[in-house]
Amino acid sequence: MKRTLSLFLFLALVLWSLSTAQAASKNSYEGKTVKIIAAAPPGGGFDAYARLFARHMGKHLPGNPKTIVVNIPGGSGVIAANYMYNIAKPDGATIAHASWGIAQMDYLGATGVKYDVNKFNWLGLANVSPITAAIRKDSPIQTAAQWLDPKTKPLIFGCTTRSSLTCSLPLALNQIFGPITKVVPGYQGTAPIRAGLLQGEVDGLTGWSWDSVKATGKGMLDDGSIKLIAYIGEKPNQELDDLKVPYLTPKITKPEDKAFMKILMMPAAMLRPWMAPPGTSKEKVALLRKAFQDTLKDPEFLKDAKRSRIEVNPETGEWLAAFIKNMKADVTPEVRNRARKIIGLQ
Repeated sequence: MKRTLSLFLFLALVLWSLSTAQAASKNSYEGKTVKIIAAAPPGGGFDAYARLFARHMGKHLPGNPKTIVVNIPGGSGVIAANYMYNIAKPDGATIAHASWGIAQMDYLGATGVKYDVNKFNWLGLANVSPITAAIRKDSPIQTAAQWLDPKTKPLIFGCTTRSSLTCSLPLALNQIFGPITKVVPGYQGTAPIRAGLLQGEVDGLTGWSWDSVKATGKGMLDDGSIKLIAYIGEKPNQELDDLKVPYLTPKITKPEDKAFMKILMMPAAMLRPWMAPPGTSKEKVALLRKAFQDTLKDPEFLKDAKRSRIEVNPETGEWLAAFIKNMKADVTPEVRNRARKIIGLQ
């Protein structure tokens, strides 16, 4: 009887070992290639983040797979999101550095959206960043208090398109505080607007994330050719507070304005999101989330990010999924229509 029991335990151990090995083999990336979709053309911020992760994330996945970047630009990130939702295989070998605006586009019913943002498997955020408002040194208005006072002469802000925060944010602030800003659309990115600032074409620029300011505008700040008069975001930023830049969010007090600004500013609150396709197994999602977080803590990754002037201020996949899901409840018909009008969807 003892011999039978010992044999039974031995066989059970063998079967357990085999099942464990099979599970480990199933979740291993050995010999595979992980594809990172960058929702923008080569050369920009999304591409830079994607390639930074491609250089480091593979060593944090079992089997140390090769990692490549594939750029799928267009539609302000909607084309890449559609690909991830409808075409990408849910095998854990395709992930995406998605556009910050895809949740907002879903909730506002933008043309071309063919996904449900809450069905993606969110891996986390590589960075969150508040949005700043910058003015040139000889602007007719020099403080936030002057800017928010509708009795003073409106600042002239350069901007790109209605769907961009460079246009939609100053237009939204006009609704909340009165006619404090005029916008000049048509600029092809923030770089031409910055040049327009220096040349006196416009007074200011907003929709400019703090991480981008540090990467592309630090010299202008250091030499005093521009100054930051305010910032807005989900929560205070210690660096900007230390620089005595006024935090604008608490000045928005009406409930309907708060709800409106939350959906309008949603892209800034999820600045550098990462995801896997719907249908990816829970085991693979757990592996990818762990690899994502381990990469963000990797000293070599952080050194590379600093050298590349890339900001790292992460949030977990669980936080991001909850943020996106909870935001949906705030999108009442009134808020939805108001936001759609501001960003030019109707």
